[in-house]
Amino acid sequence: MGISDLLAQLANPETVKTLSFADKMLASLVVTFLGMGITFLALIILQVVIGLLARFTAQPKRQPAPEPAPAALPAAMPAVSTSISADDDDELVAVISAALAMYPARATGDIVIRNIRKIGSAPAWGKAGIVDQMNSRF
Repeated sequence: MGISDLLAQLANPETVKTLSFADKMLASLVVTFLGMGITFLALIILQVVIGLLARFTAQPKRQPAPEPAPAALPAAMPAVSTSISADDDDELVAVISAALAMYPARATGDIVIRNIRKIGSAPAWGKAGIVDQMNSRF
């Protein structure tokens, strides 16, 4: 009995009862490998389609803009103000690093702060949500 005949008999519930144990096992293995093969083929086709879509929809890489030449500092700007802001920035980085290190219980050596920028004020409902989340952690 060929595999196609066996699968045809497996389709009819009445003839399944007449099959031997070896025929049932062979038919189940064929059905298993056939199902896995179709699934694997469908996943490969899906991967190719996603890869093609990624190529067609990818945005072109932009060239970085050339940095402008440094402007001359005005004569009225005192040199002391730059050292004060650097100290303030270092202190701000230290405070943020300490806060980040305490949250997930990680070492401060694992945290790298690349950029600090001020975000505009949040709406009242946003502040209330943040306060609610912070209070629920205690």
